[in-house]
Amino acid sequence: MAAGFKLNLFTPKGVVIKDLECNDIVIPTVRGDINILPDHTHILTELSTGVMIVKTPMGPRHFSVTAGLCRVLKDTVTILSFTSEKAEDVDVERAKSAKAKANDRLSGKESLSDVDILKFRRKLERAELRIRLANLK
Repeated sequence: MAAGFKLNLFTPKGVVIKDLECNDIVIPTVRGDINILPDHTHILTELSTGVMIVKTPMGPRHFSVTAGLCRVLKDTVTILSFTSEKAEDVDVERAKSAKAKANDRLSGKESLSDVDILKFRRKLERAELRIRLANLK
């Protein structure tokens, strides 16, 4: 990976980015953020939910990732994420609405099962991530 490497980002809904030329990536993992640079060792690691920062020859790009896997092999970084979004594609009003709905459900006004609590916490986490991502455009 001497001169740089390619990034592929896939979700169950399809391709988010394919063969993006880059020279530096910061990826959120379950053990903390990792920085991928040219000539990085081969790894396979589990993603956490967060913002992925990608430095390209054309400038920085930002993507959300929500759990999944990251594989670094030779000159290619492959991300398999449950959900992902480009910063420029975030609908801020929709994210704010989702955040308000999740907060309302978690407010304690009504009784929720443990499964529902976990579900709405994840929705809140994703909405907050999308709002943060939109501010990075």
